[in-house]
Amino acid sequence: MIVSKKKQSILTLFRNRDYHVILFGIMIFSLCMAVMLLSLVPPVSRDALVHHLAVPKLYLENGGFFQLPCMSYSYYPMNLDLLYMGALYLGSDILPKLIHFFFGLMTAALIYNYISKRINVTWALFGAFLFLSLPIIIKLSITVYVDLGLVFFSTASLLAIIKWIETDFKIKHLFWAGAWCGLAMGTKYNGLIIFFLLSLFAPFLYSRCRGNASPLGLKSIVPGLVFALTALVFFSPWMIRNYVWTRNPVYPLYNQHFKVHIEQPCVSNWKIANAENSNTKDFHFGNLAYRKFIYGEKWWEMLLLPVRIFFQGRDNDFQFFDGRLSALLLLLPMFSFVSCNGRDNVYLGEKKIMLSFSILFILFTLFSSVIRMRYLSPAIPFLVILSVYGLKNAMSSCCIASRWVHIRKKGSYFLIFLVSFYLLWFHGGYLVEQFKYVKPLSYICGDVSRNAYIRSFRHEYAAFEYINKHLPLNANIMFFYIGKRGYYCNRKYVPDEGENIKLLYGLLRTYHDPWKITQEFQNRGITFFLINNALFKERIGLDLNHGEQVLFFDFITHWTENIFDHNGFSLYQIKAGS
Repeated sequence: MIVSKKKQSILTLFRNRDYHVILFGIMIFSLCMAVMLLSLVPPVSRDALVHHLAVPKLYLENGGFFQLPCMSYSYYPMNLDLLYMGALYLGSDILPKLIHFFFGLMTAALIYNYISKRINVTWALFGAFLFLSLPIIIKLSITVYVDLGLVFFSTASLLAIIKWIETDFKIKHLFWAGAWCGLAMGTKYNGLIIFFLLSLFAPFLYSRCRGNASPLGLKSIVPGLVFALTALVFFSPWMIRNYVWTRNPVYPLYNQHFKVHIEQPCVSNWKIANAENSNTKDFHFGNLAYRKFIYGEKWWEMLLLPVRIFFQGRDNDFQFFDGRLSALLLLLPMFSFVSCNGRDNVYLGEKKIMLSFSILFILFTLFSSVIRMRYLSPAIPFLVILSVYGLKNAMSSCCIASRWVHIRKKGSYFLIFLVSFYLLWFHGGYLVEQFKYVKPLSYICGDVSRNAYIRSFRHEYAAFEYINKHLPLNANIMFFYIGKRGYYCNRKYVPDEGENIKLLYGLLRTYHDPWKITQEFQNRGITFFLINNALFKERIGLDLNHGEQVLFFDFITHWTENIFDHNGFSLYQIKAGS
């Protein structure tokens, strides 16, 4: 029987156990196809509609960059948002999802490249698959966020520092590390934590690896300065923009340390006479205090936060971190430092660097801001690499005495079964959940129109359809409890950043005549209100006394006209004052 050369080569692959490579290749390809299917629907995620698409859309409509003082988030760095702007210019708001996913793929490529050089291709493919199949990575891959860009740049930065050490401190790798870190900061302000940590890592690692260098000596400080200055150069365009606009290079962060000045402030930020008499106060809780008072968590629950994030994550639930990690990232790294006859100790220093960065970054994030799983994402690639090391060590024959070979083999097979079962049940189950939630096939096949699809996820969309069709082009709409989601609004709007309700309260407490309140809004150019009725009525009842409530209802009844009311959202037109 004659067998073709092509078939012979395939058979050779399987005989040489390269079927592992083929299997992981098929799994990664299938996962990527599933993610792309989930991405081919209109954007409905919150931050996309608030920021990552809304701001680039406004820039395109106005022919370039300009200040949006009513949108503090428009001052955030925009490395990835610039790419999204290009996609919007081409007429697609679905393409930004694929751009975001591409950064996830590039991070998987970094993981693959690192592991393949230190173990082999099979383990490298497993590492790439483990990363891409994590629930939080799947969720980010199908949304228009910027976190995967931050993950890629931060991973590249720390790996460049490891390369710098590996090549006996060749300066070019330190420059690359700084450049990647600067791009991370220019993607999202969370990159400032990465900048702080790696600026400390560089001199510390230099002093540890060069025995004649003191951590505080000039030789050790120079690498830190080189890294930091390079990073700041790549971050500088956004710092310069913000300084020119606001006199704060990292606006809106740390405003208390800068003399912030905006030439044309947001209309809702104008001071109201006697507004200091307002009964509403701004309360600022620390993260742990917030979890205690809002969620009722006990001290031991907060103490276990670094462990809970791996087990208790839930999508769209802020108490449980608005996302899911995987228990594998906590359990498997524990075995990465197990010594197998010293064969893995050659990479012990690199493992310590990765573990230190991951722990420090997670702790900084947990205790310095509200906890969202995606905020922790820069630590994930290194936990994945440590997980691969850990699984390999746990399965390695050198970890068990040779006379127990039959036990070792059964133990290895059982461990493979457990990990495979968890990947299928938890990671695979999450992917199935996303198909049930996103329902991409109904849209892709044309069974559901674009408007109907968006309307099924965003209850305010029907109001935007009415606004875009019926309101004049010069309309200016103030949002109340819409969640700042203005991407689908094709008229000028003032998002509800928290100041709008203060403006209304200030007017109600300053004036006792609804006609004067009407004039104040007209003087600010506000012609319409879009209100989320349930939340608005709840806040009015809690924050206003009886007299103020009567004045408000007098104003809303006699000096505005309800022109749209659907799905719990109402649109009011302010009547012209005489």
